[in-house]
This record gives sequence, structure tokens and C-alpha cells, in this order.
Amino acid sequence: MKRDSVAGLFAALAAACGIVSIITRPFLFAPIGLLLLLVSVKLTAERRWTAPAAAIVALGGLAGAAIAAGFSHPLY
Repeated sequence: MKRDSVAGLFAALAAACGIVSIITRPFLFAPIGLLLLLVSVKLTAERRWTAPAAAIVALGGLAGAAIAAGFSHPLY
């Protein structure tokens, strides 16, 4: 039970990194979110936490990269 709660925490942190990567520095926060997501997937087999976090990290990294390339910060 404790292992699932730690995995849920890592998945929530990965999702937070995905959201932050839309707004600031996608090439920093998206890989950090991916690493947190990989730790979460390794700790638990439940997709209830990891599947939404994976979608948020992927979309956040993609949207952040598109925004960074299109506006004032082309690459970090």
C-alpha cells in the first residue's frame, strides 16, 4: 500500500512537471517529468496514476516546445 502511494506521488510530480513545461523551460521540465514517471511506473503496475501522468508529460513537453519555438525563446 505504501509503495502505491509513493508511486502516486511521483506520478503527480511528473504531471506537475508536464504542466510547468508548457509555461517555462520545456527542455528542462519535460525530461524531469519523464524520469519521475519512469520511477512511478517501476514502483507500481496500476495505470490509474501513470497513464494520465504520461499523457500530461507528453502533451506538456510538446506544447512547451511548440510555444518556445514559435515565440521569444526558440531553444533553451
